[in-house]
Amino acid sequence: MAQTATCPEIKDFLAANECLESFGGLGVNVYAFDKADLAAPLKAVKNVYPTLSSESFKSGKGLYKFECKENSQGHTFESLGRRKGFKQQLDYVLESVNAASAELARGLNNRDLGYIVQDGDTNIIVYDEQHKFEYASGGIKGDTGKKADDDRMVELSGTLLPTTYGRYEIPAPEGGWDSLLASKKV
Repeated sequence: MAQTATCPEIKDFLAANECLESFGGLGVNVYAFDKADLAAPLKAVKNVYPTLSSESFKSGKGLYKFECKENSQGHTFESLGRRKGFKQQLDYVLESVNAASAELARGLNNRDLGYIVQDGDTNIIVYDEQHKFEYASGGIKGDTGKKADDDRMVELSGTLLPTTYGRYEIPAPEGGWDSLLASKKV
């Protein structure tokens, strides 16, 4: 049986209707979650997921918070071609190169994760029930710098594909994202 779907209606997109600031970049916090920790897969309505709650996670599980370098987080998307969906990319930077960041990088490189990052008054979620977010070769790079004034950082850049939409949003829970941290459930 062929799958049927209704394409979104095309509407006017006028500058006069977009009276808002257009600041580049995303918030400093990136929240990650292990898809295996979800009580049930998340289901989007068009390109919006319902908000997460403690009940969204298995007992004792939740989000993990990464405080990242200011002005270093970004989300991009691009078409994979007609009827092939989109590729999403998430970039963020940790300001630490040490044993803890190396351990975290290994976990991020090998687990099946979803990500949430604040974009002004909204939140982007990079997640798909069926497809994995992956860091390709070179997608996680640590650098101690060479000179005293160089930054020590771990740069992370991963992709999720294919997705139906290039951007998905999720409303913040009433208590904010920090209310769902796994570290608060111990």
